[in-house]
Amino acid sequence: MNNSDTKFSFYSAPVQTVRSNRVMDIKETYQYITLNQKAMDHTRTLRQIISSVREGRAEEKEIGKYKAGNFDQVCFSGTFSYRRDDCLVSHSNLLCLDFDHVGSRDELRQLRDRLVADSNFTTWLAFISPSGDGLKWVIGIDTQLCDHLMWFRALQNYIRQTYRLCVDEKCGNVSRCCFLPHDSSCYVNPSVLRENIKQVDK
Repeated sequence: MNNSDTKFSFYSAPVQTVRSNRVMDIKETYQYITLNQKAMDHTRTLRQIISSVREGRAEEKEIGKYKAGNFDQVCFSGTFSYRRDDCLVSHSNLLCLDFDHVGSRDELRQLRDRLVADSNFTTWLAFISPSGDGLKWVIGIDTQLCDHLMWFRALQNYIRQTYRLCVDEKCGNVSRCCFLPHDSSCYVNPSVLRENIKQVDK
């Protein structure tokens, strides 16, 4: 699998958007996460709201309301005619796993590095969640071996045994959307950047 083979549906904010207006690939998503000004602004604002909630100056419901209304999203696992499990057009052979409330910035980096180094899987992207205390891990799977849900269950068990971590149960849904934040330290598989260099050299 290479970057040009991997397409998935992009959805503009708000979260109620159920029809995709374009598809993206790994390289475009990496560029969005690291460079998009709108993502930078919304990530900064969301984390300010979270700080205000912790200090008692805002209500917790404001966090979910802001995320739902402002962050663009992708369904990493494929392209869809409608954002629903039974409307999958083509699976991308990607699965995005979500680790909530990991901890500090250093703990997030340590977990990211451990996951990326796991030779059992090919990591395509790994980035910090919009809230700043979770991690998204996008890996390659082979849906010719077994379906999306079986892969998720196997991975869930592997991660529990290997890393003593829980994965968000909703990641088992093939149409599960992922908010796109800003993360300047986002990991991208080096082959994506090498592919880009080859295209420039042609």
